[in-house]
Amino acid sequence: MQEVKQFINNVKNIYLIPSQEPEAITATMVLFYTLKELGKNVNLLLEKIPNEINFLAPSIDFISYPKNFVISIPNNITKVSQIYYEKSDEALKIHLTVENGTVKKEDISFYYSEVKPDLIITLGITDYQTQIKNMDAFGFLLDSPILNIDNKTDNKKFGKINLIEDKPLLETVTHLINNLNKSN
Repeated sequence: MQEVKQFINNVKNIYLIPSQEPEAITATMVLFYTLKELGKNVNLLLEKIPNEINFLAPSIDFISYPKNFVISIPNNITKVSQIYYEKSDEALKIHLTVENGTVKKEDISFYYSEVKPDLIITLGITDYQTQIKNMDAFGFLLDSPILNIDNKTDNKKFGKINLIEDKPLLETVTHLINNLNKSN
């Protein structure tokens, strides 16, 4: 547990990714609020919060929306030689000058790019293959270290650190929180 505490204390940006089980989501929400109180930049990747525990959902004050928007044109389509923009009260116009060829609407991709997390904490996820499907849409997550917290004996131990205990997830998370709150 000391290794886990040191790991969490040494990072700033954390993503929490639970399974869709209510137990994992509940434990994740407890950890989410605790890490926020400890001054961490915490993001939650969750498909949906079940209605029976919806009251645990973070308030709008805790939800951070992506701030870095990327417009991407592959170099094999055309090379962009100049970029400039016009900003007015009505709109922002981005102008691109291409060296050769043309750019079609379908050649351009748009996506959000966030800061790569220092740590990903998974809760209730048994194997990396399940996890990778969730993270694939968020390419910036793929190379981050993982703290894998689970209570299933068939867990594949895919994390850099694996906290696998045969007891309720909330109990494991509570034990972790108590250790995080202790000095040294």
